[in-house]
Amino acid sequence: MCPDIIRDAAEALKQISDRGITVMQGWYDKNIHDTHVTLWDLGEDDANFSDDDAEGSTLSLQVTIFSEKDEVALSREIKELMIEHGFDFEGRNADDSQPEDGIYMKAQRFSKFYEGEE
Repeated sequence: MCPDIIRDAAEALKQISDRGITVMQGWYDKNIHDTHVTLWDLGEDDANFSDDDAEGSTLSLQVTIFSEKDEVALSREIKELMIEHGFDFEGRNADDSQPEDGIYMKAQRFSKFYEGEE
């Protein structure tokens, strides 16, 4: 089975989607007027080389909250859930504390190592 970081992130955030917050692959959707969380694949790198062969791949993604309010608690919850599910926290983008369009955006980057198949 090929690694699927979007599927794994959605599974990690199931507790959030079960509360009715949309968690979806893609980017901001202006037609969704409630808080929503997007999952964006940032690519992969081969990792842990042994005898010139990669022992696996590290996949990265960005998890972004779009909301009409500053979702600090939700951001912390996402970070905790992702780490609990084997993701490494890579960083957070600077927050837009006074967005011009009224939409707050909180973005965090995560990665996960997947061992190669033999």
